[in-house]
Amino acid sequence: MIITSQSNQQIKDLRKLKSEKEFLFLDNPKLIDEAISAKCEIYKIIFEEGKDEKFSHLKKYNFIIASKDVFKSISSATTSQGVVAMVKFGQKTFKPPSGNFLVLDEVQDPGNVGTLIRSALAFGFQDIYLINSASPTNEKVVRSTMGALFKVNIFEIDRKNFVNCFKDKNLFCGIMDGKNVSSIKFPSPCGIVIGNEGNGVSREIQQICTGVSIPMNYGVESLNASVAGSILMFKVKGDI
Repeated sequence: MIITSQSNQQIKDLRKLKSEKEFLFLDNPKLIDEAISAKCEIYKIIFEEGKDEKFSHLKKYNFIIASKDVFKSISSATTSQGVVAMVKFGQKTFKPPSGNFLVLDEVQDPGNVGTLIRSALAFGFQDIYLINSASPTNEKVVRSTMGALFKVNIFEIDRKNFVNCFKDKNLFCGIMDGKNVSSIKFPSPCGIVIGNEGNGVSREIQQICTGVSIPMNYGVESLNASVAGSILMFKVKGDI
């Protein structure tokens, strides 16, 4: 049976779930396969009419087939490949880091958060702590991670609890007037803190960190948050 009505109850329910933090909305086949490999719970597969045979391996999950117009109302991809998955993404129970870790302090841009998660995986930062940052279930965050989301540990924590739990850790934050990162030998394990795109790292967290800066030429004063964070994590990886 093909769902052809925008007012179909299943379609209305799925649209509501897009705003729920415990669900991931995946509109890329590669990301869907990554979620399956990570043993995430697949809640629902939605196929565009005529595209279901192309992804027949997904038919073992609970699925529906929607007409082209109905499918477009669910998928926000500019050029969809004809399949969407709703995946349950439960919040992990807080735990201290087991190695090098990344902290995002009010990083609001979903593209920055997703890129930093991807860089964290690439440079061995397995644990990531989000303080009032873009949600890991945000669609742009998910796309930007390119599947890294399923291979790291992400915890959301408020600033007060973070300061209490991490004040004795080796924390380094990126700030304009910090120590030249080239002169620092990072200890292992340690944490890299990246702050808000406009305001930087909050004062409370700066007080428990060593501030570091990236030297730049030609009058460039600052870097994009995801670029700066990636450089700092790469430097830490090189020091180990």
